[in-house]
Amino acid sequence: MQIGDLELKQLLRISPSRYTAILSCLLREVWISSGNDILLPPSPVAELGSIVHQLLEVAGRGQLAEATKEQVDETWTRLINEAEDRMLQSQVRGLLVPLSKSIPDFEVRRLRACKRAMEITHESKSAPRPSPEDPLGRTGFELWVETDDGAVGGYIDRAKKTDAGIVLLDYKSGAVLERDTSGARGVKGAYNDQMELYAALYHHKFGEWPVDLEIVPLQGGVVRLEWEPASAERLLGSALRLLRDVNVKITEAQSGKIEATSLASPNAENCRICLFRPGCQAYWTVRENDLIQNWPHDIRGILREKIALHNGMLCLRISTNLSSTDEVIGIRNISKSPQRHPLLLGLQEGSHLAVYRLRYLRPSNDYTETQSTVIYQTD
Repeated sequence: MQIGDLELKQLLRISPSRYTAILSCLLREVWISSGNDILLPPSPVAELGSIVHQLLEVAGRGQLAEATKEQVDETWTRLINEAEDRMLQSQVRGLLVPLSKSIPDFEVRRLRACKRAMEITHESKSAPRPSPEDPLGRTGFELWVETDDGAVGGYIDRAKKTDAGIVLLDYKSGAVLERDTSGARGVKGAYNDQMELYAALYHHKFGEWPVDLEIVPLQGGVVRLEWEPASAERLLGSALRLLRDVNVKITEAQSGKIEATSLASPNAENCRICLFRPGCQAYWTVRENDLIQNWPHDIRGILREKIALHNGMLCLRISTNLSSTDEVIGIRNISKSPQRHPLLLGLQEGSHLAVYRLRYLRPSNDYTETQSTVIYQTD
């Protein structure tokens, strides 16, 4: 596979779920919002998280009317099958199918998701129906909220009416807590900002502030956030200014006034989760001049040898120093299947290539293929 040009388009809006991601690395988010195909497989857990959200949405909309375990299980299976069919249409996403094999604790996550869906189904059946007094539909699942100009907007997982007022809920399939620099555990900063933005957007649309913001993990109790309306309003102002500022930078990159790579913020933490790093020269420029950070296990250089192994796999020997043949790194157990690595069949010695998502073997100081390893030709 070779990497084509990645498009840069103006951001039409900023969603609360992407706000902190834009602050983390603008180039990555522009590539995502511009509709470019990803270049590396996503986390299988993230793929499953999207399916979990669909299941909970179906439950919240009252579409599991029978509220039986069998109906929830059937819906889960249907959503998994539909998602895997879509994944197989992509060269990189298809590497994760079936998800039941890609995720070691798949069954545990399935049981938790189905249990939460049952809880939501029973709760939605007993929830009051929309009334003529609420024509705007201020409550419910997947509730769209936005600023008047549409510059900031997104779907709230759920807005629930209580005796005290409106509560906004966000369902998370993964961990919601993290440790700060002092070691104290708290809600992830990105999740906190996301929920505050939703609170401000809800207020802008309906003229009412929610009384509580809650994160609902698949396992464990609800996590209630500490927040203030004034803080949420300031955050919304920051998001509006951010959209204006980043579109100015995108315009400059589109016109050639600045390099697109200047929109990137390469560091080990950002780049490790980036699905576009094969197309980002800033990533390689920074990592090759930085020996401190714990960078992803990616290798690029010149192919020196393709060695057939006794186990039916290949070993690639790659020179990482383009001006010397002395620095050679071995990558073991590369699949010979043309479906797995379509590039390898015609790849000749002397070709420039980059291999992503490897596992480092400390005793031998070389690498081995993983389920999500991808190879690109770079010349």
